[in-house]
Amino acid sequence: METQSPLLPKVDHKHIGIQALRVLEANNISEPVVDVGAIAKQVGYEIVEKVMPPQFSDVAGFHDQDTKKIYLNKNDPPARKLFTVAHELGHIFLEHPNYSVLYRLPKKDTKYSLEESQANSFAAQLLMPDFMVRKYLQKYSLSRSDYETMADIFGVPLSAMRHTLDYLKV
Repeated sequence: METQSPLLPKVDHKHIGIQALRVLEANNISEPVVDVGAIAKQVGYEIVEKVMPPQFSDVAGFHDQDTKKIYLNKNDPPARKLFTVAHELGHIFLEHPNYSVLYRLPKKDTKYSLEESQANSFAAQLLMPDFMVRKYLQKYSLSRSDYETMADIFGVPLSAMRHTLDYLKV
């Protein structure tokens, strides 16, 4: 389940999940699709879509704490944009140090740093918390193999939902 190098500390998914649940509760969100735009606005961030320069065309997004903006790759599909905003909110709520720019590494088999892994965990748990996923599996009599239907319901990338369903605590 861990995606970072064995030399890095492990991600505390339970603690991050509690933080994500607090954000959902503070914003009165209990149903998908999670309105990450409203959450960003609540903490003073503006979301800006832009065409990335050619050398960064595969970058999903980044945020700038100084200008309070989350930038998204305008060419990405809506599900990717949703996850990217949630990922950047992870950096913000987890109080990661302010870098001039934080890019999400797009490569599939990249070994993420601890902070990138934490932001990914936060995004997944914000957009697909266990209680919500269980509720919709039951509501529509779905199984863990129905990740495409669940991804559509939650508005998230297929890979994110598949991972969530694979690790769903029973």
